[in-house]
Amino acid sequence: MGHSHHRGNARSKREILINVRPYEKRIAILEDGRLSEIFYERPDTSRIIGDVFKGVVNAVLPGLQAAFVDIGLEKAGFLHVEDVESRSLLDDAMAEDDDEDEGRPRRDGREPETAGKPIDQLLKVGQEVLVQITKEPIGTKGPRLTTHLSFAGPFLVCMPGSDFIGVSKKARDPQVRRALKRMLRELKSPECGYIVRTNGLNESEAEFAKQMKILEAKWEACKQAAATLPAPALVHKESDTSDTTLRDYFSEEVDAVWIDDRAECATVVGNLKILSPDKVSKIKLYTGEDSLFDHFGIEEELEKNFHRRVPLKRGGYLLIDKTEALTAIDVNTGGKVRGRDQGKNILETNLDAAWEVAKQMRLRDMGGLLVIDYIDMDSDEDKEAVVREFKKAIRQDTAPVSFSQLSQFGLMEITRKRIRPDAVSEQTLTCPTCHGAGYIPSRELVLAQVDRWIRRHRAKKGTPDISLALNPHMIEMLTDDRGKIFKYLEMTHKTRIQLLEDDEANLDEFRVFVTKSGEELTTPPVAA
Repeated sequence: MGHSHHRGNARSKREILINVRPYEKRIAILEDGRLSEIFYERPDTSRIIGDVFKGVVNAVLPGLQAAFVDIGLEKAGFLHVEDVESRSLLDDAMAEDDDEDEGRPRRDGREPETAGKPIDQLLKVGQEVLVQITKEPIGTKGPRLTTHLSFAGPFLVCMPGSDFIGVSKKARDPQVRRALKRMLRELKSPECGYIVRTNGLNESEAEFAKQMKILEAKWEACKQAAATLPAPALVHKESDTSDTTLRDYFSEEVDAVWIDDRAECATVVGNLKILSPDKVSKIKLYTGEDSLFDHFGIEEELEKNFHRRVPLKRGGYLLIDKTEALTAIDVNTGGKVRGRDQGKNILETNLDAAWEVAKQMRLRDMGGLLVIDYIDMDSDEDKEAVVREFKKAIRQDTAPVSFSQLSQFGLMEITRKRIRPDAVSEQTLTCPTCHGAGYIPSRELVLAQVDRWIRRHRAKKGTPDISLALNPHMIEMLTDDRGKIFKYLEMTHKTRIQLLEDDEANLDEFRVFVTKSGEELTTPPVAA
């Protein structure tokens, strides 16, 4: 499935693909041409965690020990007394000589002047405050705010207004921790504290110094903006998914980043010029005929991401079922376990399953408790081989994974700490008909299928005049926002499209007809 033309030597080849469409952005991580992780970003869920605002206190509630702050968004932000640090309130943050009580760790031992003070002594209605969003608005709740600002880089987290220095818990050796802390203390500016992230444990002093410069420049820019802009105002925008993904994944190991959108490409190159000019040459604009994901042969693999059944490479398959409490993964041999080498076949299927489960955990970003039901094996040797194989397979996972030995029934329990909402729930809606007992693709996914169908139809020199019959909800999405997505489909594929509302169609069904003759071009819809 991957491209044979880029098999590296022993080290696996890593590439990042960024596919930009008006209705979503998809970021895929490939290893040796095979898909290993995927992230989605939608315009309607543009992330605001980490954004910094200059806000105005519009209510102080002593009963809740909290305040509401107008930051210019639809809903006022919620600021709890625990998240208020008087030093970082605007008047002080703007003041330069602010280093009387250095060295106090932040968040845990709050500094003496605010510790235990009630909210109405800290904040007044109409007061301006500098706040950062720590939790997105959900349902009726506004965003959760803090005045403890922090800026994350690939190796460091910078905390203005604090003098705290910390090191990721992954560094267990006390000597290493001490050395890192000493180095940071010498490099850092007096008005910022730092934490070394897991990614940065092996970085050089020069890298740390460079990154501190960038993070402290963000803080400077924040202060500048806060000093000049009238509240409420956004003073710092945390980067979007592609920036954060590049920040977390763009290590020396990455061979190329392919982007299929000029504007996105320019933005990424612009950011990299400041961060790591040496890596700019790895950014490549993709301009091929096929879509980027089709070109790298991962589009089909992605469609299987929502399938319950996942084939294994030597025959056999997995069945993946997610329940409220856990994800159950059943390993099956398929039809090939007849005859003499039954034991060998079972072992092969289980070994393949170990690799495939490790891969699916990353691809679907599964979290929580998982239970794998391997096919029963008689020999202890075989059981140990499967556990060894699984241990090897999870090495590439960036999320923390722990697992048990096989139980007497051949079950393996796994827990995996998730970093984001899992891919399946991001990409699917709970079905109004079956209330979540099964899945139907999200509208974006259906759109992507329509997009691909038209692309392939036009590649085969099919007629440019087509009629598209869809569920009314899908039509609503195409014509939203002054028909942005509809225009995109017409422009990109050089087609003239008539939209037909089909009340009978399921959300995931579409049919295409030749406009003039009414001849149907799609095969009648099949229930998935």
